[in-house]
Amino acid sequence: PDSKVLRAGTNGWTCMSANPQGKKAWADPKAGWASAREAAPVCFDAAGLDWMKGWMARKKPLMKRDAFVWMLQGDLGFDNTDPFVTSKEEADPDQWIESGPHLMMFPKDPAALSDAFTSDFSLGEPYTMFPGTDFAHLMIPASGYYGEETTLSPEELLDLLMSPPYIYILAALVLLLASGALAGGRGGSKAGTQLA
Repeated sequence: PDSKVLRAGTNGWTCMSANPQGKKAWADPKAGWASAREAAPVCFDAAGLDWMKGWMARKKPLMKRDAFVWMLQGDLGFDNTDPFVTSKEEADPDQWIESGPHLMMFPKDPAALSDAFTSDFSLGEPYTMFPGTDFAHLMIPASGYYGEETTLSPEELLDLLMSPPYIYILAALVLLLASGALAGGRGGSKAGTQLA
């Protein structure tokens, strides 16, 4: 389905549902999602949008730089080795992962992840999802990653963001924002775009 802008933003960031199994909500938009987790919201900047466009078109993402992306409600599951297997029935049973809250790094060069990180998602540390494909990216688990449906309170989110490795990622983002390297430059009060 085509995306519809719910609220236009001004800072170059976009949030949208990433539920590939959302047949019910797409068929009946007035019914909406049963929960935030079911919608599987994902937020990204322009470089992340380039990756998402490639994934949705099943074509190699054409990115100018790495992108940081987050899904603080998690997702509904993927085969960790195949970017287009989104049902548990089609997945390799040993590779099915339903992710809780997490950050992601979409690299411009996915091959850079091949030797740097494991693809074993059961260790509780950053790992490569979709290794060896054009869609390989780094998954960075957050608190509640392996649990059932979770929602982070503002205090829990702040605690999470102030702990390693997230504090290092935030420091890098602050430096990039200060240098004007990320979309939106220095305007702190700008809002992102929301897509349906």
